[in-house]
Parts: sequence; structure tokens; C-alpha cells
Amino acid sequence: MFLLPLQTLDDIVNKFVFSRKYVVLFCGFLLHLSYGSVLTFGNMTTYITSYQRNVLLLDVTYADTMWIQAISFATTGIALPLGSYLEKIWGPRLTIIVSMFFMSGGVLLTSMTVTHSLSLVVFTYGLLFGVGARAGYMSPIAAAMRWFPDSQHGVVNGFIIAGYGMGSFVFSLIQIGYVNPQNIPADSTGLYMCLLRYFDDVAVLERVPGLFIFLGCIYLAIQLLAVLFITNPPVCDVVKEETIDVQLSIPAEPMVPLLHVIRSPRFVALWFTFLFNDQTIIGVIGLYKAFGLNFWTDDKNLTLVGSVGAIFNALGRLAWGFLADRVQYRTLMLILTWSVVALLLSINATPLTNCVWFYACWIILLNMITPGTYILLPKAVRLYFGSYNIPFNYGLLFTSFVINSNLIQLIGKKKMSGDKNLFLIETFR
Repeated sequence: MFLLPLQTLDDIVNKFVFSRKYVVLFCGFLLHLSYGSVLTFGNMTTYITSYQRNVLLLDVTYADTMWIQAISFATTGIALPLGSYLEKIWGPRLTIIVSMFFMSGGVLLTSMTVTHSLSLVVFTYGLLFGVGARAGYMSPIAAAMRWFPDSQHGVVNGFIIAGYGMGSFVFSLIQIGYVNPQNIPADSTGLYMCLLRYFDDVAVLERVPGLFIFLGCIYLAIQLLAVLFITNPPVCDVVKEETIDVQLSIPAEPMVPLLHVIRSPRFVALWFTFLFNDQTIIGVIGLYKAFGLNFWTDDKNLTLVGSVGAIFNALGRLAWGFLADRVQYRTLMLILTWSVVALLLSINATPLTNCVWFYACWIILLNMITPGTYILLPKAVRLYFGSYNIPFNYGLLFTSFVINSNLIQLIGKKKMSGDKNLFLIETFR
């Protein structure tokens, strides 16, 4: 019943919009913009921890709230393959609706759970929010790829996933603008090399529960828009596109059995590549602000570091998408991994300059380089295992988050114990 009015809307849009595929592409960008807010955890953890510590008087530290991000990312290994499977059966629209209930509902519920206990926040802002953001992740990408020819898939993927990177920029500024518009600094009870700084201003802390209502309403509006406009192309368009592709390139590949994919040495190599590369991404996202608070207490400047990094994160995704269509996967992955190693080995020296923007340069570079993993691996999956089941096969790589979640927590505890070589640990993980 709910989908019948949407079919009528599709007919209207197809009649009056110059090219429906660009509407799908843009709405996919907006949807990933909302999903990308999971990357703001490095900013949100300072507010959540400070609220529970100074308002609820709980013995909560940043090491404890790392469980929120750990559980959130752990859901990826289950929710993303499941969402890819549901997208194949139900289509993108119904899958996005399901993810919307989990994500937006989880954030709205967090406005209540944050006032009670950390374990409830882990459930609503970690589990529910994480499942929602990952279950719908592949739906706009898969739909857009069906609207565009194979030769443009790298750019299409890069554009949509750029929204994921931009989500951190947009929502980090929204968060600090709502919670701490006066830029009140964290208290200065920290010890050198050991983070003990939390926000204790009453006005800042009182706004924390309302922030989740505000964010939840924004997510809901964006995702409802995506539900209205993201859909698969008409069957005749798909057949025509596939026919042209067959005539101009090679015969369609047969489906590769799932067991063959999992047991393939190439899949194992891709799985471990994802495991190690993504650990760096998570570490930068989750700990850049906590690490920076060791040396600078200005909330706005450190938030801007992450926000500016998010802009270059989005630009980096577009650049990687452009390169992925023109350069071999192995060449690009070697460039990516060695660049990340060099940056992680040198980032611990940035505080010696006593300039937060010098530190920002390293965060920006890491944000530009590390997202290449999300662009290159889908192309590698298609290259090695064919195009028939890309969303599900690519989603299987995210099962590495089951291990990653535990590594996140261990690294978080290492950081909060006062180890200044946090990013050096990331280099040799």
C-alpha cells in the first residue's frame, strides 16, 4: 500500500525530470551524507562522555565510550551484507526504509538513553544507529550503478561515497553549533600525555540530549527524500544498457558461487587488506580529537580539524573514483598503503610545532588517502568475481569489522592509558 503512491511519483518524476538517473545519483549522495555522520564519533564522544561523567556522575571515560564506536562498526560485518541481500530481493527503496527506522530511530532514542546509562547508549547509538547506517549503505550505490554504464561506475561510486565523507564535515559543525556555540573549552585537569579533559560547563551539557533529537529529525528528513526518489531503472532501460555493454565489450560473466568466492585466495587477500586499512580509518575518525586534546583544548579548532578533513575526505573519494577507472587496482593500493604508513610514522611529531593546523595537515592527508579503500575494493571485487553479485560480495569484506571492533577497543584503552605513540601503534598493527 505504501509503495503504490511512490510508483505514481516515479511516473511523474520520469515525465518531468530531464534525466532521472541524476536525481537518483544526487539523492544517493544525500543519503550517504546522513550515513556519513557515523564518522563524527570522534567529536560526539567528548560530549557524550562529559555528560555522563559530570551530569549523571558515572565513572565513565573516553576508553569506555569507545565501545559505542566499536559496536557500531562491528555491525558492519552483518548489517552491510544483509542489507545488500535485502536490496537484491526487495530493491533499494524498501531497504532504505528499513535502514531509516534503525538509524533515525536509534538516534532519537539516544536522546533518552544518554540520560540513563552508557550501556543503553551503546545499544541505541552504537547498535541501532550502526545497523541502520550500514544496512542501507549499498542500496543507493547499487541503484545508481544500474542507471549508468560500466565505464562510469568508478565516478558514480566516488560521487555517492563522497557524501559519506562529507557527512562528517556537515554534522560535526551542526553538533558543535548546537551544543557549544560559545566555544567553551574543556576543563584543564589533564595531565601531560594522559587525557583527563572533559566538558563541565552546565549550558553545554544540558544541550546534549536535545542534540540527538535535532540530529534524528535531520536524518529522518534526508532519508525520506531518498525513499521518494531512489529506485531501479525501468526494466527496458536495464536490458538496453546490458545489450549495448555486451555488444561493445565481452559476453556476460556467469555468477561465481558464494563458496568459491569465500575460499578464493584473492578474496582472503582483499579481506585482510580491508581489515588493516580500515583500522587506520577508524583510528583517525575516532581518536583524532581525543589525541589532539592532549595538546590543544580549543573545541572549535579541533572540530574544524575534523570538518576540514571531511571535505578532503569527500574530494579524495572523487579522486580515487577517477583514478580507479584508469589505473590498475594493485598500483593504486600500493600507493595508498605506503602513503598511510609514512603519515602514521610522522604524525606523532606534529605537536612539537605547537600549532593545531600543522596537526590538521596530517589529518587532512589521511582523510584524503584512506577512503581510497572504499573505492578500490568494489572495483577489485568486480574484477575478480564478476558483476553479478557485487553488493553482497563486497559486503562480505565488512565481516572484518568483527575483529576490528575488538582492536578499536584495545587501541582506545592504550590511548587513554597515556601512550603518546597511539598512531605509531596503528602503523605496525
